[in-house]
Amino acid sequence: MDYSKCAIALLLVGVVHFFLAFPFHTCQWHQPPTEAILAAPQDDLAAALSKASMPNKTVIITIVNKAYVDSDGDGDGTTMLDLFLESFWIGEGTREILDHVLVVAADRKAYDRCIYRRLNCYNMAGENWGDMEGEKIYMSDEFIKMMWRRTLFLLHVLQRGYSFIFT
Repeated sequence: MDYSKCAIALLLVGVVHFFLAFPFHTCQWHQPPTEAILAAPQDDLAAALSKASMPNKTVIITIVNKAYVDSDGDGDGTTMLDLFLESFWIGEGTREILDHVLVVAADRKAYDRCIYRRLNCYNMAGENWGDMEGEKIYMSDEFIKMMWRRTLFLLHVLQRGYSFIFT
């Protein structure tokens, strides 16, 4: 009797038995629970983008400062931000779009107003983006720096894999 063929046959039967008894558990990587992934810490911008984005990772971004949230002074208390938001309420089929607007506040007053209105807010002033508060004279050095800060912020949004509509 040829013992080498018998030994190979027994070895194959043993391997098959092993894989049938322990089906592929030794070859699988276990995924962490979904709760662990969702609970992973995010920075403020990542959290704001995630909350405001559409399923295809598109977000509508507007940057506001104190000038946009202060009333116009004629007594009715209407702000530029109020007019902007009202357009979503009175437009045809635009109310749902407001859920995807991310209001980027350039200063503390704008951020406080955004939070008060219960919008999707990001406090750009709290993230070392420089001085974007107050009036900047068109084409002055301060104005140019502010525009570059805004452009760099939008670049960070793109680098995180989001598309945006900027208004």
